[in-house]
This record gives sequence, structure tokens and C-alpha cells, in this order.
Amino acid sequence: MMNLHDGYVVDVPYPTFVHRQAMPTWLNMVVQQQGIQAPDLKRPFRYLELGCAMGIHLHLTAAAHPQGHFVGVDFNAQQLLVAQEGIERTHISNIELIHASFSELLTQQLEPFDFIVTHGVWSWIAQEHQQAIVQLVSQLLKPNGIFYCSYMSHPGATHFTSVQKLMLEMSQHLTGDSASKATQTVHFARRLAQTQRGLFEKVPSLADDLTALAQDKPSYIAHDFLSQHWQPQHSADMIRLMAQQGLAFIAGAGVIENIDVLEFSPEVRRMLDQLPVLTLRETSKDILRNTLQRQDVYVKKAQKLNQAQRSAYYDQQLFCLTPQAPVGQSLAQDEKLGQLHDLVPLFEQVLSSLSQHAMSTQQLLKRSKLKISAQQFSEILMVMVWAGYVHPCAAQQHPQMAAKMNMWMHEQALPWRVIPECATAISLSS
Repeated sequence: MMNLHDGYVVDVPYPTFVHRQAMPTWLNMVVQQQGIQAPDLKRPFRYLELGCAMGIHLHLTAAAHPQGHFVGVDFNAQQLLVAQEGIERTHISNIELIHASFSELLTQQLEPFDFIVTHGVWSWIAQEHQQAIVQLVSQLLKPNGIFYCSYMSHPGATHFTSVQKLMLEMSQHLTGDSASKATQTVHFARRLAQTQRGLFEKVPSLADDLTALAQDKPSYIAHDFLSQHWQPQHSADMIRLMAQQGLAFIAGAGVIENIDVLEFSPEVRRMLDQLPVLTLRETSKDILRNTLQRQDVYVKKAQKLNQAQRSAYYDQQLFCLTPQAPVGQSLAQDEKLGQLHDLVPLFEQVLSSLSQHAMSTQQLLKRSKLKISAQQFSEILMVMVWAGYVHPCAAQQHPQMAAKMNMWMHEQALPWRVIPECATAISLSS
């Protein structure tokens, strides 16, 4: 069997991943936190995943959002067969799979979408396929619709370019499947790193990065490093490209990267605030963070929430605990929240409050007795969302659908479970 199809690894399956930050409830939160209108999840909506692979993310997201219609597209027929088998087992009916390239999808008559997402695709495909994604988003995303795109970013990925080229070139002289080739090429790159010469002398952290990479699944390494198309992007270029299609960059989907006050000193924040345009600010932040991967959220024909709508969001959007929330435990040594020493008592209070019932930002602020605005308090809440302990509540719940999905996850020995109260999925192994 061919290892590559159009420059992309096809002989070993792409590992299954689930991305909470690409789910509708999470994306709506990200957008509304920035004061931008988002799709109404209380009504039927449409969601398109470009490059859905075996459909695990799509399947879980559909089970968590029964009011939506979910469409997954992939060029790999074998992976779609696996996805279809799963759908037939769970009988979750709000999913549609399409076997097509992105260019082929442009010729099909599809209804517009409220959400279009693509994760782990953009940086690993040819420019013609990237352009097809741009055209799809331009044609199929509704006004106020959300586009999520993850991609490798400069400068964090910059030093990997030579190593990736080495791995790709070496793989073409090896036998076996792509997973085997990935293991062998990483091993050789690590041997080079041990010399501490040249690139490895200038960038000593690269050796540690390769050691960490070697711990990943070989199939993941193959898909991530043995593609002929391996293109880190500058965020400024992506933001401009999307702006040409009428899409405004809103925020990072990871949430924590949107809270500058936690990351940068007052002096650095003043420097960033003085920059005249968004592309300069985002590029500067990427340099300061050494960003390896970005998860951009864009909105088509974005409209700002007025003051009444923003107040309604803080009053009406409820938040609840996730199963991982360490209620009643000290957070002083928590690996995610413990470093924010001054906020630990507040974090613990929020967890205690939410253990009673779901609450809004405004309700939690009132309980805290802090003399700050709802917007300021919402940033504190977002830290707890990022940590995985708090999550926005679902607009609609369907426990029966979630139960079907979770039973199938158990049968397949996969770690994810739908949490219907949160309209998300979590990993039992995390």
C-alpha cells in the first residue's frame, strides 16, 4: 500500500483525538467572552468538520449537542468506514459523513453552517487544499458563524523545519509502514541531537523536544512529521487571509492565551497596547510565547454584543463543575492553578459554590464579594475553565444520547465520555 496520498500519510490511521475547544458550546463561550455575538444553540444549528478522520470527535460532539446537525468530511475512505460503523452502533442520527476532498466538496450543494472546524489539517496539506478550505469557509459559513482552525505556528515550530525535512527524506529510504519509519527517523534525529552541534547547540531545547516526541504514538509522529506538506504559519498571514473572506479574528480557542494580565507584565502589556494593528500584537505575542500551535477562532461578519446583551450573557450563561473538579481539596499544589497563589482561595470558593448547583458569572461574582466588574471576574472564571474544572452548561441536554455514546466508548475501550450537562466530552485517563 502507498504510504502517502497527495503528500499525506494514509497507510496508518490517524490517532483518535477529541478537542473540547472545537465544540460548539466551548466556541460560543470563547466568542461571547470577547463581546461578540455567537450562534444560538437553543435552536437547530449546523456544524462541519473538515478532516474528520475516524469521526470520534464528530461523534462525541453530536452526542453532546442533539439540537445540531453534524457533517464530517474526509478524503480517506477507510477512516470514514470506521466512522460509519460507530454511527451504526450508537444510532446517533444527527451525523452525516461525506467522502470527498475539500476541492470536491466545493462542487456539492450544501446548506450553510453555523460552525466550521478543522484541527490538525491546515499545516499538513498542499496550498491548493488550503485554498479550498478558504473557499469553503467563504461560501458555507453563515454570518455570525464561527470558524475554528488549528495550525503550526512560527516561531515555536520554526526550529523543527529542518528536523522534519530530515525525517521525511530519510523515510523515503526506509521499508515498512509509516509508523515504523517515524520511529526510525525520530531515533536518528535524537542521535544527531546527542552531538550537541550546529542547530542543537544553538537551540538546546530541541533535543528535549525530540525526547518528548519519541514518547508519542508512532502513528501520530508519522502523520505529524512525514507529510510532504509541512508548513508552519505566521499568525499575521492567517489573520489577513481570513479577513479577505470577511472573517474577523476573535480569540484563541484555548482561552488562557486571551488573558494577557496573567501572562505579561504591565510593561509588556503597555508595549502591546501601543501597537497599531491586531496582526502586530498577535505576532508579538507569538514571539513572546514561542508559540508552537495556534487555535484561532474567527467569526464571519462579526457583530459586537451591546451592553444589554453582554450583561445578559453574564447573568444567564450558567457554568457547572466537570467530573475532574477537585471540590473540597486544597489547590495550593494544583499543577494548573496552584501557581496563581493569590487567587487560590477564590478558586476554591468557586468550586465550593458550583458544587451546590450551576451558577452564572454574575451569581459567582456576588458570592465572592469582590469589588470588580463581571468582565474582570469572568477572566478568573476562564482560568478555571482552561484548567478543566469548570465548563459552560449545555443549552440542551439529551442524557439518553450521551448514554448510548458512552456505552459504545466503553465497548471500544476508548477513554472519552460525553458529559451532557456541559455539552462536552472528557477523557477518563486525564
